[in-house]
Amino acid sequence: MSALLEVAGVSKAFGPIKAVDNLSLAVAQNEFFALLGPSGCGKTTLLRMIAGFERPDQGRILLDGVDITDVKANRRPINLMFQSYALFPHMTVAGNVAYGLEMEGVRGADLKRRVDEALALVQLSPLAQRKPAQLSGGQKQRVALARALVKRPKLLLLDEPLGALDKKLREQMQIELKRLQQETGIAFLVVTHDQEEALTMADRIALLRQGHIAQLGEPRTLYERPRSRFVADFIGQMNFLEGRRIAEGFEVPGIGLLDAANIADVPAGTDGALAVRPERIVVSESDPGQAIAAEVEGLAYLGQDLILHLALAGQAKPLVARVPAANPLTTHVARGSRVWCSWSAAHSLILSE
Repeated sequence: MSALLEVAGVSKAFGPIKAVDNLSLAVAQNEFFALLGPSGCGKTTLLRMIAGFERPDQGRILLDGVDITDVKANRRPINLMFQSYALFPHMTVAGNVAYGLEMEGVRGADLKRRVDEALALVQLSPLAQRKPAQLSGGQKQRVALARALVKRPKLLLLDEPLGALDKKLREQMQIELKRLQQETGIAFLVVTHDQEEALTMADRIALLRQGHIAQLGEPRTLYERPRSRFVADFIGQMNFLEGRRIAEGFEVPGIGLLDAANIADVPAGTDGALAVRPERIVVSESDPGQAIAAEVEGLAYLGQDLILHLALAGQAKPLVARVPAANPLTTHVARGSRVWCSWSAAHSLILSE
């Protein structure tokens, strides 16, 4: 797919602080792209430069091959949806959606048709005459989406769009946003600090750290094959077993030699950590062979899963395991229980940085 948006060597500093540092990325046509990262990583500054509210200190921003670095925000075929939604309280739902078109001179039957189409797209046609005060949080979000989509931008920017919603509604709207993006064919670029949100919605994710891209790729790649401890720790939950690569394998004090999917790529003599996800750990009440003995020092029941904190010999931190509720062990395991844990080498990585 050809690139719709190109960010080429962009930097932005505020005094001595470099918010974005020589960053480059491309967003394809009809792609759902996520900028993910902790507070202060540069994702919002980058979004504001793409929208036209900040000018880069260096580098270029291109849309459909056209340099828009110096184009004013209101002249760019880009819409930005804010977390606050910024609806006009005195206007109806239909009036809020129509406002941007009216400012562009759209009137009459064409205006009504486009507003009706946008409201139908977000399933709000029956609420067209309500005021924002009469809407739920999820409905307000849909109005803001309709208002952004009705102008048919080439690119829609979303700044923490689900942050104001409760957990259950946020999960529903993640699926809804993905559906809208696919139906409209408009490229979406979302800024979020919520890794679960990015994994659910995005085709690709750029994980930012201190103004740089720590890793860019598809959600499954970032989750299954993180390139660094930062990426592994930020995307989901990860266990780290500190050790050293020796000729025979990866040696962890108190445990012994372990294998990993990328062990052949790690030179002997390298210090690092073996990383394994909690849901990849198999917990049993007897030793199935080549398993690691552990003691349950804490547990948390989540309904569908049981989270176990397992004390291992020689390890200061417990190993966290996620056991499905269907496992008979979850009905009676308790603090102090002796168990055995193991995992496939294919599901673990050695990370040295």
